Amino acid sequence: MLVETGNEVDMVGEVRNGDFEDNQCEAFSGYVVDQLAEKSTVATPKFKPNVILVDLGTNNCNQGQRLSQFGAQVKALINKMYAESPGVTVILATVYPNPDARQDECRVDVNKQYRAIAGEFEEQGAKFVLVDMRVGGPTVNDLADGRHPNDRGYNKMAKVWFSGIEEAQGKGFISNPEV
Repeated sequence: MLVETGNEVDMVGEVRNGDFEDNQCEAFSGYVVDQLAEKSTVATPKFKPNVILVDLGTNNCNQGQRLSQFGAQVKALINKMYAESPGVTVILATVYPNPDARQDECRVDVNKQYRAIAGEFEEQGAKFVLVDMRVGGPTVNDLADGRHPNDRGYNKMAKVWFSGIEEAQGKGFISNPEV
């Protein structure tokens, strides 16, 4: 979608995921926020991306973790991304639904915390966009195994991410990557 609308795209990361040519990323199955923060500490200063898509919280909820400080942890991680890749735009996604009531309750709580930190980033004038995976993203009917999206669900996620990137572009947030 990005390339089709005239954007130059160069995905970066140590991991290859997907069946397309430019498929580098920093995505780690089953990782929780602390583990992803460790990976980010290495990847962000190495690659210095100009846009980072952040999708955290699902695995923490799946593992039944208590998440009262989750928003603060994610805020600290994003602030570190800003410090390690000056000029970066961060797009954070809320967590999509889960058919397990306890897990979904956790996800709703995480999303409330995300909305609170989004307000703080917006007040600071940060290059930050929050996208809502519960509006236009995968539903429980789009989950292949009760947790992970099927192709239809991933397509919906891509459209939500794309709308966030378009919003960031419209606000003049996205600059050329540092070389």
